[in-house]
Amino acid sequence: MIDVNQIRDANIALHGLTRADETYTFYYDETNNIRRLHVRADGLNVSDPKCFVIAGVAHRGPVRDLDLEALRGLLRIQKTTKEIKLEHVAKGDFLELLKARKIEIFLTWLLDTGLFIHFSALDPLYWSTVDIVDSILTEHGEKNLLMANRMLKNALYSVLRQNQEDTVELFRRYSYPDVGRERRRAFIAELRQRLDVRYQSLDDFSAMMLKGVLQIAEKLDALPYLEEEAPNVLIDGFGLFFIVRICLFKNSFHILDVEKVVEDYIGDQAFVDRDRTLNIYRFAMSHDEPGIQISDVIAGLLGKFFSMLQRNDIEDLSEVRRTLSPQQVRNLNLLRRLLDRSFEENPAFLNYVISEEDQKRGAFFMAE
Repeated sequence: MIDVNQIRDANIALHGLTRADETYTFYYDETNNIRRLHVRADGLNVSDPKCFVIAGVAHRGPVRDLDLEALRGLLRIQKTTKEIKLEHVAKGDFLELLKARKIEIFLTWLLDTGLFIHFSALDPLYWSTVDIVDSILTEHGEKNLLMANRMLKNALYSVLRQNQEDTVELFRRYSYPDVGRERRRAFIAELRQRLDVRYQSLDDFSAMMLKGVLQIAEKLDALPYLEEEAPNVLIDGFGLFFIVRICLFKNSFHILDVEKVVEDYIGDQAFVDRDRTLNIYRFAMSHDEPGIQISDVIAGLLGKFFSMLQRNDIEDLSEVRRTLSPQQVRNLNLLRRLLDRSFEENPAFLNYVISEEDQKRGAFFMAE
């Protein structure tokens, strides 16, 4: 049984959300769901975990019919094709997608129909490292440091992502996240060593703050989120992220694509609002649900966008932006308009579980 208020109230307070009580209908699809991320003797079970994205479209009010016939005509999708998928609109990485005239048609149609975009983007490796900072700050209990948690997480991830192979090997040797009390000081000492080597890659303030926090960690009696955990299991599934979205918008209705692992995870849960059991979601086959078909294209497009941010720094992105074709610029502008309109409608539509650095990369690439 899940008390939706326990989950949503914390998110509302943390992010200052003001419109989570509004009534919408959400349609969902997902991309880059690796289902589980763990460390093996030879490295990660998924060598290159891309950004996991839950995404789709939403509209105000209760469920209504979404007629795709006009869109199918505009996209020249054959009548024998049962449903619209990203592959019917465009193929390739994000920059290749931006070259497609059909992407322009699709995004223009979304703007004309008044639908909003929503998403939750999660970098699996970033998510796997945040417990280190959370453990230190929770055990230390200094309120002023708690305010710097996002900056500290970004700094630590910036250090660790520079050599993924080395980071995975470090995690393997310490059975991370089950580091335990006996090995915690040695683990923190190794993190400090890596910071010392890569110190110049951070700005001075971030490097100084991270070094100070790691020094504090070496003197602590415990690291609570790095003890009595499943050894070598970084992520045991993504069902929780669907649950958070459903709980946050408890007055809305949520229509999710059939995905057995997620369906089994959520189907075992009962959502309650105080003394009231909620019936606020259902699963649907994509070929029967136009909103999920639209969401497939959005999830794929955004998944490729966030994966691009993972692989390229600001300098790389600056060069890419300089060489965009007119078609790519038009499509990027349309995507920006959709995101801006969606954010203006409800900031909670857009959720990031990625590093601040990657958020900055995204803002830079999407800037006018």
